[in-house]
Amino acid sequence: MNWEKLKPPEPDDPMCCCECDIDPCGCCCDCEDLDEAFNRWLKDRPSKSGCQSPVLTALIDKLEISMVPALVLLPLLLRLAALHYLLGIITLTALPGLVLWYYYATHRKKRRTLFFLTLALYSLFYMYYLFITEILPRGDVSQLQLCTATLGMILTIAFLIHTKRGPGYVTASLHEAQCRGQDANKDATHLNGSIQSATSSSGNTAQLQTTKGVPTAKWNKCPVCKIMRPPRAGHCRTCGSCFQRLDHHCIWINSCVGQANHRSFLLTLCVFVLTSLYGISLVLCSLCPRQYLLTALLYCPGVYSQSSTALCFTCAWYSGIVTAGLLYVLVAQVLNISFNVTEREALLALRNKTGQSRLWGLVIDPGVYSRGFCQNWVEFLTMTDASMAGKWYLVGFATNAEWFVSRKASMKMGTTMITPTADGDLDISYASLNSDGSCWRMNNLAKKADMPGKFTYSSWGNQNDMRVVEVNYDQYALTHTIKTKAGDNAVVNKLYGRGADLGADLLEKFKQFSLENGILPENIAILPKNGECSAA
Repeated sequence: MNWEKLKPPEPDDPMCCCECDIDPCGCCCDCEDLDEAFNRWLKDRPSKSGCQSPVLTALIDKLEISMVPALVLLPLLLRLAALHYLLGIITLTALPGLVLWYYYATHRKKRRTLFFLTLALYSLFYMYYLFITEILPRGDVSQLQLCTATLGMILTIAFLIHTKRGPGYVTASLHEAQCRGQDANKDATHLNGSIQSATSSSGNTAQLQTTKGVPTAKWNKCPVCKIMRPPRAGHCRTCGSCFQRLDHHCIWINSCVGQANHRSFLLTLCVFVLTSLYGISLVLCSLCPRQYLLTALLYCPGVYSQSSTALCFTCAWYSGIVTAGLLYVLVAQVLNISFNVTEREALLALRNKTGQSRLWGLVIDPGVYSRGFCQNWVEFLTMTDASMAGKWYLVGFATNAEWFVSRKASMKMGTTMITPTADGDLDISYASLNSDGSCWRMNNLAKKADMPGKFTYSSWGNQNDMRVVEVNYDQYALTHTIKTKAGDNAVVNKLYGRGADLGADLLEKFKQFSLENGILPENIAILPKNGECSAA
């Protein structure tokens, strides 16, 4: 327990067991007071066997040696359960218990693990394999039904991959860029054709304006990451990062669920549950054609007469158990969205006793962000990741480089895809349609610097120092780049828009900004609209 005392405070940790009275023994609690009590107790008394033996503790520490046992034990346990219905009851009852025990072991250690993601994917593919090899040859499944089940599995994998792209990281430049976007005149100064970004506001909080009827909230400083984060953001100790609108850390995807992937996570759950229920119904209709679908899972005479049918029946039970667990997660997610509350906010409200119990305790409503059922769902379906991520149109371009004089007339509007990485860098992909129909593309990885909003990258032999001067994540972004090559410097200003059209005030601001950087008026261009390149 000594290493726990060396960790910085993390107020976003899940609720401690001794605060919700679910563990009278207290042996699974992680709270600091209990750690201190044990430390004092160990100084005065010799160690004795408590809630966990040394052998069990050592076993838990070495659990993540390999994921191979999960891949081997699952088919063996299912085949063991298919030998007799009593063995099936015992095995299928023990499996959830083993999974929950392993979840407790890893969750207590705050460790990331691929065990659950591997188990979920392997179960999905193994069930599909048995469906193809055992159920399909029986001739009871039509081609349309096969295509529907296959499409459901493919969509589940596709939505899972999209969910794994990231929950929406809070970067150090997020708060700085927000402040610059609110008051550019105070947040930027110009010196010798370069931009010196103003320092961020002092203190731990910054006021955020009220929008769309939502109560005013404050930015706060994460005690672990030491960065300012927007309202509803949270720190995950398992992932070691802060995420925008953090909902929870999901062990089944080995990632957090936040603002950027919450919708795709919900779609993954929906498609998986529907596909699983549909697959179970096809299996039961093939194995027990004379039974009603609702009773076939409980009583299917003669199913244990053959090993193949017994295995398929056992797998239908296994799939039913997994589906029931994920259906509970899906229902909980739908209810939380309906009340505009995240799982993390519900746990914090329960811990602080500031929330109200709704729907017989299924939802803990803090009563802060909810604006009615319809508006809550509209907000969830239309929320965007408050970052530079996504598609931008290059609307304005200005530079004092000599090459621009000869190429200005041929330049047209292009598109830029920006993808933040887990380290806070920016993966930038440019694309522009040429007059002959071909597409010009270029990719750069802009590495974040110590100064918020500053990035560096190399291209065409130039060392580029790029700074985000002003940004409104839903409308526009203004960047200032100093290119250095062989001791010569060139300034490049770019105006990006979420759409191809920007207001006259923004275009004028871009022109004035470029003039202040020493760029001649004839070298400031508002690019004409152009067709877009096809997806790469």
